[in-house]
Amino acid sequence: MESFDLTGRAALVTGGSRGLGRACALALAKAGADVAVAATNEPALRETAAAIERHGRRAAVFPLDVTDAAASRRVVEESVRELGRLDFLINAAGVCPRLSPMETSPGEFHRTLAVNAGGAFHLCTAAFPHLSEEKVRSAGGGSIVNFGSVAGLRARPNVLAYAASKAAVHSLTQSLAVDWARYGIRVNAVIPGQFDTDMGAPLLNDPEALSAYVKRIPAGRVGQPGELAPLVVFLCSPASSYMTGSLVVADGGLTLQ
Repeated sequence: MESFDLTGRAALVTGGSRGLGRACALALAKAGADVAVAATNEPALRETAAAIERHGRRAAVFPLDVTDAAASRRVVEESVRELGRLDFLINAAGVCPRLSPMETSPGEFHRTLAVNAGGAFHLCTAAFPHLSEEKVRSAGGGSIVNFGSVAGLRARPNVLAYAASKAAVHSLTQSLAVDWARYGIRVNAVIPGQFDTDMGAPLLNDPEALSAYVKRIPAGRVGQPGELAPLVVFLCSPASSYMTGSLVVADGGLTLQ
């Protein structure tokens, strides 16, 4: 469909080496966008880039620790040099320590916020000058998609730092949506439930805990990365041109219970 065609546009995806970030990078390429991917795992990034190129799109690879503001700015600038423009930013990089409140050290708490919320802030502000360029506005405007979590909406045990960081991402998303709408930039967040990814391994590899968790999901199963990626394409595409500040939940109905 024409409304979902991203040909001639360019995206930067953090966390693009695995899981949901990788799935989003490939879906954007399939929709016609050139895609730069950034993460800490360079060999895995190169595998993602090769898959992007198999879709006939240009790819660029950037090792990145998103807690480093200066490095984040450099990656944005290098991405624009490689691909010629930046239309979309997908902040999928994240960490999820599973610790009780009293097991959570101050360092772990602050690190989790620095990666999940601070990283999104660094990339968003670094990308702003490019997302607001006239050539991007004339093509439909820039779009940022941040990754939140159902943990930031509903309390869960033993993910204190993660939940706090994702609630911060939700608020950051809506604040930027208000501030940047005048520049033609839309800012939305996807709110995943439990998906079949490396981050979910502690639950997915515990049959008893997984069975109990799935019983709480009306859909009766966890999600697959390929089920979230089209939502990100939609939020980048002209089909969502009147959406900004939205927190779009994809959780199989979990938060309805």
